[in-house]
Amino acid sequence: MPIAFSLTIFISLAISTISNTMKFLPIALSLVGVLSPVDAFSTVARSPLVSFPHLGDLFKIVKEPCDKCSAVVIEADVEQDGVSMYIGIDTDSYGHTSRPGNGGIRLLNYDTADCAIADAVRLAKGMTRKHDMFRTGFSGAKVVIKSDHQDLSVIQRKELMNNLATALHAFEGGMYTGCDLNTSDRDMDYLVEATDEKYVLAGRNSRVDTNVATASSVIGSILGTVKTMRGSLDLSELTFTVQGCGKVGSSVAEQLIRLGAKTVQTCDLNAAAAKIDGCTPITDWANTPCDFLVPCANSLAITEDVAARFLDGIKYCVGATNSPFANDKARQIFDERGVMHIPESISSAGAILADSVEWSNLHLYQTVEPSKMYGWIRDISMNKAADLASHAEKAPQHVSSNLSNVIPERDGLPVGKDFETWIEDNSSKTETLIIGGGVAGTATAFSLAEQGIKSTLVEQGSTIAPASASSNGDSRM
Repeated sequence: MPIAFSLTIFISLAISTISNTMKFLPIALSLVGVLSPVDAFSTVARSPLVSFPHLGDLFKIVKEPCDKCSAVVIEADVEQDGVSMYIGIDTDSYGHTSRPGNGGIRLLNYDTADCAIADAVRLAKGMTRKHDMFRTGFSGAKVVIKSDHQDLSVIQRKELMNNLATALHAFEGGMYTGCDLNTSDRDMDYLVEATDEKYVLAGRNSRVDTNVATASSVIGSILGTVKTMRGSLDLSELTFTVQGCGKVGSSVAEQLIRLGAKTVQTCDLNAAAAKIDGCTPITDWANTPCDFLVPCANSLAITEDVAARFLDGIKYCVGATNSPFANDKARQIFDERGVMHIPESISSAGAILADSVEWSNLHLYQTVEPSKMYGWIRDISMNKAADLASHAEKAPQHVSSNLSNVIPERDGLPVGKDFETWIEDNSSKTETLIIGGGVAGTATAFSLAEQGIKSTLVEQGSTIAPASASSNGDSRM
């Protein structure tokens, strides 16, 4: 139901003086109205500086929105030496509780505070592109924590999460967060406790793994790209290089093997991480031939030099990395070489799609069989990637100009509300489930059918009763 509200907002009104300086006059406005429920949200964006009139009293504002960039960055207090916390929110799409900010917590040893602030801006803007691409119900945001310590293990994690909880409470439901680079489930446990189980979307009390969710959007985007570019979902003639074999990259590599990829090459700074069953570890991803580059490591790794020198034969670039290209020129070089790239707003959206379900229907999120969540994410990512490649007429240089053709309006129900319908549309009931389409399985299904009993037979191969099946002579029926 809509919620009635009454509040007073303090606005600083800028007035130009004769000397061309600016004076700020505080004005108080009393408002009475109705807040929209989470079921629908408006395109009307409100800056956090307006939504939270005392933001400047609680935090230090280190970057305000401007004509060139709509992101605001605030610095929150941290009660330990050598650690700073910045929260970036993209005010272009922000709508307080009707469209709260959403983005994970990134912890890194940044060179300077300016580098951390710039990363908060870049990542918050990138998160808006993801949220808008699928209309998740959120706006773009990011928590960036700068550590002066190269050894991140010296950081007092529980105290740090307590400090972040204080900031989240101040946003009053206008900011949600979860895991990202160098933050863990244990950190989320600390944060859930400190926030009284509020404002944290990280797969808590659920079997859904957000890393596998992200991997599912990568796989879906790969399949969608292949579907449009090659006219089928067959991966058996393609060689993949998975750059970065952490929780997401390793899941992508494993799924590519199961989907029948010709070769899956894996590369990671930690050589042991690249040793994945069925995969071929390599040491130099930028100088090893492949058809498909799958970036799943740190941002900005594809420099102009890498893009120009990458060996001939590369056709596609689709991965989980946020901002895989160091700059626009590097992306342009790949475009000119005919490398089809699906942007990470589609290919790396799995976790925020799961967030949309968690925010829209918590009970469903906590009780659903995880494979259904992954299947839904893979399905909608595949369709989105296929549509984009189609609108671009299979031409890499036309991808960016056609993004608007696959982005829904901001007004409407969050995509997470579609999940329950997708489950119903992609489920079937049967009296008997037969697993394995060999001689035994097919004979059983035939016998049951003769008796009028409905059965469903599941076979992972492309044909039933293959010559390699165990019941073809290796075992007795």
